Amino acid sequence: MVPSLQLDTRVALGCTTLVISGECDQDDVEVLERALATLVEDPPPALVVDVSRLLFGDSALLHFLLSAQRAQTAAGRRLEVRGPLAPSVERLLRETGTYAAFTITGAGDAA
Repeated sequence: MVPSLQLDTRVALGCTTLVISGECDQDDVEVLERALATLVEDPPPALVVDVSRLLFGDSALLHFLLSAQRAQTAAGRRLEVRGPLAPSVERLLRETGTYAAFTITGAGDAA
């Protein structure tokens, strides 16, 4: 059985971490849009999107990350994507030319 998408938000002083785990695909667009709407209502100084537990991500994930990046930048805040990245997620970012658009930490030796 394929693990479904799970989101867990952790709030600390000055930083909100959104942990995304399982698999993320087009079926999860509404869940991601709701999470993003909540996060941009009152953008945290730092938003960390932890994808270290994500097994798979497609264009729905990419759209979410780009939208979150735009929202944080517009608010004068920062976004960090925390890995390590699953091979499918790293391939998605690299093949779309968006890898360099994000601050990615914990990605291992890949660069």
